[in-house]
Amino acid sequence: MRGTRERIFVFARTGIGDIVYTIPALRALRRRFPEAHITIEAGERGHSLLRYCPYVDEVWVRVRPRGLRGKLRSIWNLMRGRFDRAVILDRSDEKTLHTFLAHIPERYGVRKRLFGSLLTASIPWDPNAHDMNDHFRKVVELLGCDTSDWKLELFPDPKAYQSLPQKLAHAGWRGERPLVGINPGASAPERQWLPERYAQVADALQAQGIRVLLLGGAGDIPLTEAILQTMRTEPLTLTGKLTLDELIVAISGLDALISGDTGPAHLAAAVGTPVVGLYGATSARRYAPIGDKHIIIDKSDADIPAQARMHAIQVDEVLTAARQLGLAGN
Repeated sequence: MRGTRERIFVFARTGIGDIVYTIPALRALRRRFPEAHITIEAGERGHSLLRYCPYVDEVWVRVRPRGLRGKLRSIWNLMRGRFDRAVILDRSDEKTLHTFLAHIPERYGVRKRLFGSLLTASIPWDPNAHDMNDHFRKVVELLGCDTSDWKLELFPDPKAYQSLPQKLAHAGWRGERPLVGINPGASAPERQWLPERYAQVADALQAQGIRVLLLGGAGDIPLTEAILQTMRTEPLTLTGKLTLDELIVAISGLDALISGDTGPAHLAAAVGTPVVGLYGATSARRYAPIGDKHIIIDKSDADIPAQARMHAIQVDEVLTAARQLGLAGN
């Protein structure tokens, strides 16, 4: 080793959902290497989930490198870190090349099209596996990690438990139950369900005495406004008003979350909140939240054009899923 304390570098992916499944891998690494210094590099969207994670010593925020100069800077930073091992929990072949050029002695990751021969040990990319959960688990097993305790967990800022109740009260919540969240946004438009159908689901739930809370980031405000314009009833709305830590706490207090393929669905899985997952543009087998509490509506294999698969999900299907979770009446 290069020093008295082993240094491990972990390449993580960019998204919030990606980091949810990275945390069990970090826990397994910490238990396998309790004295090691573990550094992780994560994208701008998901890195804040790691601020209070007890399994890492240092978090680097990855800004997408611009051109050759940016890539060389990334390699130089790796070289300066004098790492003994690199654990690549990223789908990019380029990350494998960077760890090799940075002279990190041992490199572990998923073997894909390029640079697989540069890995010290690797697993093949499996198109039928859960893209995050299964691949991450198998990669850390290459290092001798015990993955029998593969639970999801999050570490939100404790201050969020004090600030969220004030925001919920300001939005009009008076403690009514059941409380169901709807997260209509997604990182790609083709993953979004139709706002008028979300409106119909929300109206139907509220007509049965179920309080609905609209969630999402600042970029989802236009989508939320489209839902509100179509609704006959008035839901609670916190779209664009929560920090990521407050969003985690809010989701943990829901009786269920209705969501497409996006980060909050995986946050819900991590805090034990059941999800009604809406999948069409992406495969539920590969990207749905992990857990046996969830009900997933998957149209990704429907024999229709890909851009129409989310539209194939019907309001009645979502309400039926809500009933199966014990939320809605007949």
